[in-house]
Amino acid sequence: MDKTDTPATAPAIDDGCCAAGADAPARKRDREATKGVLLDAAKMVFAERGFDAATTRDIAGRAGVNEQLIQRYFSGKAGLLLAVVERYGREEGSGCAMPPPGDDLEEDLAAFLLHQLRHAWKCRDFTRVMLARALVDPDIANEMARTLSESRIPCLLSRLEIFRERGAIAADADLAHVAAGIATLSFGLGFLDQVVFGRCPDRVNEVVRTLAHTMAHGLAPRA
Repeated sequence: MDKTDTPATAPAIDDGCCAAGADAPARKRDREATKGVLLDAAKMVFAERGFDAATTRDIAGRAGVNEQLIQRYFSGKAGLLLAVVERYGREEGSGCAMPPPGDDLEEDLAAFLLHQLRHAWKCRDFTRVMLARALVDPDIANEMARTLSESRIPCLLSRLEIFRERGAIAADADLAHVAAGIATLSFGLGFLDQVVFGRCPDRVNEVVRTLAHTMAHGLAPRA
């Protein structure tokens, strides 16, 4: 292939798999940098065009790297989407982007649900792609389930446990199952109600407030 096909700013096509000596760490960094720009570009292109309409040429062009690297690093478009979903999950689980729990359980539950509403709206275009592929690609479905179980649920569970330690939640409450149910509910409110059904934001917020009130009272210790 003519050298002009590779932009001057792109990492070298040779991924250094056979490299040795002092050059190997630098080549490894180049590989990781290339993967990173491909994942960034893929997330944008998939969100804009959907999985079927997006092409590896589009993605490579957006990333400014050679198209053949997608096959080399990700085994094609489906593998690239899976890698994007995996990184998306890691980013979501890297930390609960919420302040520490306040003094009131009901307010904290509402804050958690509202946070998930905002997150779902921000990520709505890529989430559409993930869901559509999850129906036909078990790897994508499994990765989405893993993200829910390893990021959103533990985040909420840790908050609920703090309130139980304070005496605001009954000692015998099954918080693991409560957190799993609320996390699943937050996805339904955030994506289905907001994005798919186009519910009025005020109405969704009212549902959140009612649910938070009901759940807080249901979790409270019995006199």
